[in-house]
Amino acid sequence: MSLWKVLLVVVITAVVVSVACFMVIPLFFGRNPVDFIKGKGEERISVLTPAEQRVVVAGQADVVSVAQKILPTVVNIEVQFLRGTAIGSGFIIRSDGYIVTNNHVVQDSRGIKVSLADGRVLNARIVGLDAETDLGVIKVDASNLPVAELGTSSDLVVGELAVAIGSPEGFEQTVTSGIISALHRNLPDFHPENAPNTTPLLDVIQTDAAINPGNSGGPLCNSMGKVIGINTAIASETGGNVGIGFAIPIDNAAPVIEELINKGKVVHPWMGISGTTLSPEIALRYNLPVQEGALIRTVYKGGPADKAGMAMGDIVVALDGKQTKSMDEVMLEIRRRQVGARVKVTYYRGSEKMDTEVVLEAKPSL
Repeated sequence: MSLWKVLLVVVITAVVVSVACFMVIPLFFGRNPVDFIKGKGEERISVLTPAEQRVVVAGQADVVSVAQKILPTVVNIEVQFLRGTAIGSGFIIRSDGYIVTNNHVVQDSRGIKVSLADGRVLNARIVGLDAETDLGVIKVDASNLPVAELGTSSDLVVGELAVAIGSPEGFEQTVTSGIISALHRNLPDFHPENAPNTTPLLDVIQTDAAINPGNSGGPLCNSMGKVIGINTAIASETGGNVGIGFAIPIDNAAPVIEELINKGKVVHPWMGISGTTLSPEIALRYNLPVQEGALIRTVYKGGPADKAGMAMGDIVVALDGKQTKSMDEVMLEIRRRQVGARVKVTYYRGSEKMDTEVVLEAKPSL
């Protein structure tokens, strides 16, 4: 056989082997050989939940887009009190001038001025306040205002992006970012200086987005620029930010805000008790039958619990069959119900386990 024929056979063999490799190797990886040769990647269809979508897209660019979306709706609130002035924040919830803030920002105010993002400074009046949830609604006389878009706090995940906007120390339109640090926190010792009658904050969002005095009432947003909470408090020995801030979840706040706008006040259900969380130490010291529950210190005379036969020293361990491990949990469960609701209360009196039915009433001014 001549040399050129040998070379021709070698070339043809090499081509055949190469084509075979291109056709066979992709099959081992579950790929279509034709698509592989054409350079087409494998198509994958994935369906993301809203929470996953927010986490996937979250990044520095999203802080910028959040700021651009929410800043026009955030306001600075200057409040005149009998002994001076204070600064807070808020956000526009209706285009005709309704603004959400905290109760403790404007309670007992003598005058309120609101600075809008467009530079206008307008007088505001109080529409309604609720010390129970530390929420308030004020109003300015204006129309066609930009409105903050409300999200949901029901599907938040720890670690996702959180953006806080407000007027810390009076610096208007300040944007800070961080993450959702924890969920369902309770703050039993929350009592703002100018609103001492405010009840404990329950079921709040914890964030490390910088929150300082002046941020109160401003929005906490997700990576989509939707309001998920209302910045309300910080844990700090100095009064400044140390990375532990708290916001009222928007799902808890929304019905209260709506009622404040429509009625000017909120009627809360009331069981007629106060007390503390039972600790294992107290249970051991007094040889109590349980180590967890809500220890009743006061039963208000003529109140729902009094009418149901409950007494000081009773230990509430369940409401409607759901275990309650603390007084905060009892308060939160009652708050979620309506006036007139009937609640089965399971409690211990001494070593005896008992049940009774309490009919919730409207909470009076105590």
